[in-house]
Amino acid sequence: MGSAIARTFAIAGHPVTVWNRTHDRAAALAGDGTTVADSCREAIAASDLTVSVLVDSAALRSSLGDDVNLSRRTFVNLSTGTPQDADETAAWVATRGGRYLDGTIAAYPKDIGTPEGGIVYSGPEEIWRQHEATLRLLGGESRYAGARVSDACTLDLAMLTYYMAAEAAFQEALAFAQAYGVSADRLLEHVLPTHSILGRVLAESVEAVKSGDFSTSEATNHTFLACMELATRSQAEVGMRGVMVPAARQLYARAVEAGHGDHVPAAIVPLLDDRTE
Repeated sequence: MGSAIARTFAIAGHPVTVWNRTHDRAAALAGDGTTVADSCREAIAASDLTVSVLVDSAALRSSLGDDVNLSRRTFVNLSTGTPQDADETAAWVATRGGRYLDGTIAAYPKDIGTPEGGIVYSGPEEIWRQHEATLRLLGGESRYAGARVSDACTLDLAMLTYYMAAEAAFQEALAFAQAYGVSADRLLEHVLPTHSILGRVLAESVEAVKSGDFSTSEATNHTFLACMELATRSQAEVGMRGVMVPAARQLYARAVEAGHGDHVPAAIVPLLDDRTE
């Protein structure tokens, strides 16, 4: 990922200085406007804008050292972490004189620098505005999420919660279909048309959570629970031990037990927030 980002900046005509804890990886980028630094601090000193793609924020702080001077430097951290990591790293940079944006990469390396690629940034808006043109080079879908530095990370992890759970559920659905002799192609044909319906349901869930009104005249948590109980039994009958179906069943059962059996699944949301207990 770091190589893709460095190449994108260099192709756009920006002078780039790179550093990697594995020197050979950085050396492979040398030339065509890219210089290899011998240390992390040397790389930072070469420009007023630094983009970090180290494995996590702890690795970033360790590479820089506690006594680093970041005055007149803007740091864009694309390392993987939690919202708390983003807040702590922003404070760490600020105490050393630097300015900070946090970011999350919503792309594969091959997508960096393309219209489909995207990075979500958050932090002080004036910093984003100053470097927006440069940072948008990394992907046409790049966007600013807001002034709260942890928002990019929060949005990314929330999206991944949805995306990866859906991905995992589809693998379980594939295994189930094939166990009953239905081909993967036939399942895909059956699943894809539901996406437009799902988009509407997601929007309705957001409105229900915002209003606190979980009433419905359509499918309820009772309905969804019954479906998951049927799916659980069907998996067992073919000797399959699923994970996603039992997890969904548990959520719907929790809603029913809490008195939300006749409500929409969005009623699950407040039940998952321990702060409301």
